[in-house]
Amino acid sequence: MKHEGKYIYGIIATEEAPNFGPIGIDNRDEVVTIGTKGLAAVISDSSMDHYVVSRENLSSHTRVIEKVAKFHTILPMRFCTVAESTDEILALLEDREKEFRNLLEDMEGKVEVGIRILWKNMKVIYEEIARENRAIRELKAKGAGGGQQALIHAGELVEAALDEKKAVEGDEYLRPLKKTSVKFKEGDCTTEDMVVNASFLIDRDWLKEFDAVTEKISDDQNGRITVKYVGPMPPFSFVNLELHWNGGRS
Repeated sequence: MKHEGKYIYGIIATEEAPNFGPIGIDNRDEVVTIGTKGLAAVISDSSMDHYVVSRENLSSHTRVIEKVAKFHTILPMRFCTVAESTDEILALLEDREKEFRNLLEDMEGKVEVGIRILWKNMKVIYEEIARENRAIRELKAKGAGGGQQALIHAGELVEAALDEKKAVEGDEYLRPLKKTSVKFKEGDCTTEDMVVNASFLIDRDWLKEFDAVTEKISDDQNGRITVKYVGPMPPFSFVNLELHWNGGRS
């Protein structure tokens, strides 16, 4: 028998019981709220206790949170958080009332923006590294005459120089962005051309200033980099709620 429960998208503060329509993760279930003492969980009926981590399901989960965020400050819940019953949700809201209120206060009026900065032309970057690093220049001048060991050494030098260049340049880009944000989280740079991969929590009133700083970084580099901007969106990277249910479920 399939598990019947309540899928939780997030926590909001409201004295009302808004209905957000049939936009649930199953693309048909009504997204509603259940609450107590001015706190509410945004939920829909769930026919199962586990959802496949697919692009469609993750997009549905995110879409609900983003719609709710247009009207309320929301503490996003991680994907596939399912409660057994409404009673379990009400107990959760009461048990962690102070924590949720403090988090909602912290996130009030704030949005998240994701920034990725990538070098446009790696050939140009490697040429810059060769000009800037004497040891690499000398090995390059020797060419293949240095043998296999020299080639390995050259590769190691270039890799180290690339990492250092990325760290120095990335810090230069991050510095002004951090000044116009409340918090930031730096992620891994997953490709050789990625210099910055970071999320910023921004006061909505400072969003124009943040955007201006982002544009200036791009303009100052005169086409050398690509800046990818995602947001504004709910604070997915800055709220990490772990729910532990009775009986050990989480």
